Amino acid sequence: MSNRNKYYGLLQIGKKMLAMDEDTYRQFLEQHGAKEKNGRISASTMKLGELVAAVADMEKRGFVRSRKSAVNINSWRTPRIKKITALWCTLADAGVVRNRSENAMHTFCSKQMKADKLQWASASDLNKCIEALKSMAHRKGVKLSA
Repeated sequence: MSNRNKYYGLLQIGKKMLAMDEDTYRQFLEQHGAKEKNGRISASTMKLGELVAAVADMEKRGFVRSRKSAVNINSWRTPRIKKITALWCTLADAGVVRNRSENAMHTFCSKQMKADKLQWASASDLNKCIEALKSMAHRKGVKLSA
């Protein structure tokens, strides 16, 4: 297996692990130097260094290469995202948040953290979002259940 093929495989695994849809994945590749080939952005147009950089960026977003050290990232990420969603809905029900939509929640959270999507956020980024929503509730006098 060549180095390029290894990185193509890692990109596919990372795409799946980070729950990237096709459009997001193609945008991600384009940000790392991929060009259009046969009507779509393709990793095969990337230089080896660009492939390495793209995989490294996926690792920063939560992609774990080694199966031995891999922790199911959803085991810690999913409960935090559910908590953020619950807090957002509580604030919307109280009239503090005017737009209850998931897109609005993601926009708010992206301002609190380094990642573009909640699925890519680190534990500390997700915790920042939770604490920001709790602070907002406290400032507005919204009672949160335990």
